[in-house]
Amino acid sequence: MTEEIERRRFRPSARRRNRIAAGVALGAVAIGGNVLVYSSLDDSTAVVQAVRDIPAGTQITADMLRTVDADVDSTVEVIPGGQLDLIPGRYAKVRVVSGSLLSNLVLQSEPLVTAGRSVVAVRVPDGSLPTGLRERSRVQLVIPPPTSSAEAPRVVTGHTVGLPVASNSALSTTTLSVEVDAADAPTVAAADDVRVVLLDPTDGADPVVVPDDDAADDIAAAAGEDG
Repeated sequence: MTEEIERRRFRPSARRRNRIAAGVALGAVAIGGNVLVYSSLDDSTAVVQAVRDIPAGTQITADMLRTVDADVDSTVEVIPGGQLDLIPGRYAKVRVVSGSLLSNLVLQSEPLVTAGRSVVAVRVPDGSLPTGLRERSRVQLVIPPPTSSAEAPRVVTGHTVGLPVASNSALSTTTLSVEVDAADAPTVAAADDVRVVLLDPTDGADPVVVPDDDAADDIAAAAGEDG
């Protein structure tokens, strides 16, 4: 009787045993993968954080910073904690809010305004800025003379210090901050009409984009005289 029961017990075939073994192996791999994924969610790395508000143009000091452990996606631009000692002495390009994680995009090695230079806000109509304008672009500010005057336009060369900012008013204007020689700053600031010409950074002479308006020829001619 016992021998008959033993014969009736389930005995998987070799093919079925292979399938069972493969299923167990796949299950182990899946479990191991889940463990790896969930453990990686807890991974953190040391990054640099601002401990107080840092206004734009401020020179960074060590007491403004600290390192914190943060779980940051690899696509997010941050400064590793190991580079903390390399930051003091640099300048904030924009306002950095306390608690923000620092990135090289908000820092620069030079002062926002260098000695003998001034930053002037230029307001222009929407759509009149040259295509391709960006931070630190070399530009010419062309100030047309009064309509009744035969004088040539006044031309001032400078660099943009920030991206254009659209006005919140109904004037439909855009404001652009430009660094110019301190001696030229009052002229630019007092001008009611300023045209912006983007210069080729390789030679700083010829404008590569000119606003499309009635004074385009005068602007191009003035730019050539200045070069």
